Amino acid sequence: MTAKKGDKDILEETPRGPDGIGGKIQMSQDVVETIAGLAAREIDGIHSLGRSRLIAIGNDPKRGISAEVGEKEAALDLEVIIDYGSNIRETAKALRQRVAEEVDRMAGRKVVEINIDVVGVNLPGEEKKPEPQSRVQ
Repeated sequence: MTAKKGDKDILEETPRGPDGIGGKIQMSQDVVETIAGLAAREIDGIHSLGRSRLIAIGNDPKRGISAEVGEKEAALDLEVIIDYGSNIRETAKALRQRVAEEVDRMAGRKVVEINIDVVGVNLPGEEKKPEPQSRVQ
């Protein structure tokens, strides 16, 4: 069974024990996307995720990440902008490894597929545009 956006999947259910406390841990697909997005940003050579070159747009850790999450496995699609001069194959390999490790460690899902769509190259000297100043205080 695959979770849909916003649906919660039971990660673990613990019966009431001798201490009288039981319960379950639930997790939405958004959690896996957030984990993957944060892990991806740790990789050298990744300028940003998503189609925009502006890192500051919303700072949403799920931007550029799409996940399909099952009871035991996950598959992810990532849109990335690579820094010019980075070896795309090596960067993609490091990206896959790091994302898979973190999703498995934190969410308990074996990652079976990570598709990487390189949507741009960040050229040296390209600066992120300043955020518009607020007109009010």
